[in-house]
Amino acid sequence: MSVGIILCPIAYSFFLVPAKINTGGLSGISMILHHVFNTPFGIVLLLANIPLLILGIKQFGAIFGVRTIIAVAIISLLSDLLSYTLKFMVFEGNPLLSAVYGGVFLGMGLGFIFKGKGSTGGSDIAGRLMNKYTSFSVGYSIFIIDSIIISISGIVFKNYELILYSFIALFLSSKVIDIVLEGQDYANGVFIFTNKPDEISKSIMTNLTRGVSAFKGLGMYMKEDKMVLYCVVSKREMSILTQLIESVDKNAFVVVTNVHEVLGNGFPRRT
Repeated sequence: MSVGIILCPIAYSFFLVPAKINTGGLSGISMILHHVFNTPFGIVLLLANIPLLILGIKQFGAIFGVRTIIAVAIISLLSDLLSYTLKFMVFEGNPLLSAVYGGVFLGMGLGFIFKGKGSTGGSDIAGRLMNKYTSFSVGYSIFIIDSIIISISGIVFKNYELILYSFIALFLSSKVIDIVLEGQDYANGVFIFTNKPDEISKSIMTNLTRGVSAFKGLGMYMKEDKMVLYCVVSKREMSILTQLIESVDKNAFVVVTNVHEVLGNGFPRRT
């Protein structure tokens, strides 16, 4: 949470708010008010979060509420502090770079805060609520909610390019949130359809020291019985695996899938 609380104000103060790039939520509303009425971004963000903080405490408990209050308060105050004391660090160049770096910093910050079982309020709480009652991920839930606010921002500033830049930032932050929370695929599951199952299995187990499972299959086109092999390897082993398969059976049909987590001998447990 401490890391996330630092990264979010950096994203707001140095990249997103100065470039009028809106990532939605109450922070997006606060940004609009800041540019239209010259109100302090952080103070408005803090005040606007109070109703949703109350709702979040009721839904997710007191511990979540305390962590969220701390996060919202520090992010709001630190955003104003950085904006008014470190103006020389504000990026005023290409808005695309502001969208990219602001989105990545914001996504990392929100992801770490969520991982610490906290929130930054606003659409983050709404996103967690949607995630709780639907099959949508937290990042995708926030994306849906914030899209409406981004559209409003473009209308207010009468600059529709800002909408496009804002969606870039929102997409990046949403993906980074999911990566921080859920991790990246770190292994591949491989289905091998071959007429030489014994030779390929022996080659894999000997050269890669990976287990191989065999299933009986039926080719529906030729109505032929075939053995289907399945094994899981790390991404760095994929090139070796394909070479081993081709050296035994060049006509083998191989299907590669991404594997999010593997529990068992030979693969590290996610932390």
